[in-house]
Amino acid sequence: MSQFNNDIRLILFSGKYQRTQKKIYNIIKKIFPEEQINVHTTLENFLSYLREPDYSQRIFLIISNTQKDLSNILLFKNLLDDQHLILILPDTAQKTMSQAYKLYPRYISHVQSDFADVANVLEKMISNFQQKQRE
Repeated sequence: MSQFNNDIRLILFSGKYQRTQKKIYNIIKKIFPEEQINVHTTLENFLSYLREPDYSQRIFLIISNTQKDLSNILLFKNLLDDQHLILILPDTAQKTMSQAYKLYPRYISHVQSDFADVANVLEKMISNFQQKQRE
């Protein structure tokens, strides 16, 4: 498990897709302590969280299992502006990718992945946060 400041939180929005959520959760819990992971399975709950003030460093990991999920996420794009965002998409079709880029993610993966790439990106993001805190 990585050691880092308690001010870094991982915010996971997975929708109601438990299989994908479990798969990614098994990866991220090796990187983040469970008390620093916020899991949201409904859009309403996730939106409510986004609207609350939070002064910690946050990394958002959003799983979009369908094109409709991605379209719904785009509706609140303004709440995700300037956030550290990783997207996991249903496919790599041109339409999907075009929509995903509107959110300005730091990294994009897809649901068929083993998520090792996501783990590497998360560890790099944590390292970058730590470096900035030391400066």
